[in-house]
Amino acid sequence: MNNSTTICIDLAKEVFQVAVFNQAGKARLNKEVTAKKMSLIIAQYPDAVIYMEACGSAHHWARRFTSSGHKVGLIPPHLAAKYRVGNKSDKNDVLSIYEASKNQQLHCVQIRTLEQQDIATLHKFREGYKKERNQLANRLRGFGREYGVNFALGINKLLKQVPIALEDAENEMTVVARRVIFRLLEQLRHVIMLMKEVTDERGH
Repeated sequence: MNNSTTICIDLAKEVFQVAVFNQAGKARLNKEVTAKKMSLIIAQYPDAVIYMEACGSAHHWARRFTSSGHKVGLIPPHLAAKYRVGNKSDKNDVLSIYEASKNQQLHCVQIRTLEQQDIATLHKFREGYKKERNQLANRLRGFGREYGVNFALGINKLLKQVPIALEDAENEMTVVARRVIFRLLEQLRHVIMLMKEVTDERGH
């Protein structure tokens, strides 16, 4: 991706650090700008190569810059970090991106298409529900143990055993405990249903 101008961007939510380097590697500018200002700067260099860390909104901006004719490289964050000099700051971060871009053996992250982005989004969405499911299951087991009721590992076994324990008048669970555990069970069932919906959507 050698070219006369290289633009490196440290992405953020609202304010972006943008650095423009000439062919000799001299920085023409390195400053904080808004998204609108960033777009105006990049428009001044239609043949520039743009580098960013592959994090946050990087794929969105990469698609946008690519559609306007720029070549874009997404650098793995851990590689860019190796080139950071001095304390972590936006100015130093964007310089580290530039230094990493000069590595001849650099392998950039593939820019996701919108379809690939959808798959990644659904995967992360499902992983969030999976984490919530496991947390609820652990809470159920923890509350049960406080009353001498042990639930087996495994979600399916838990779903079968909890209703039985709630109906068992011989165990030590109080009215309050049964109410709390019942509510947790309902939450667990709901999260499992949402996980299934996400899984079904991924299959379409």
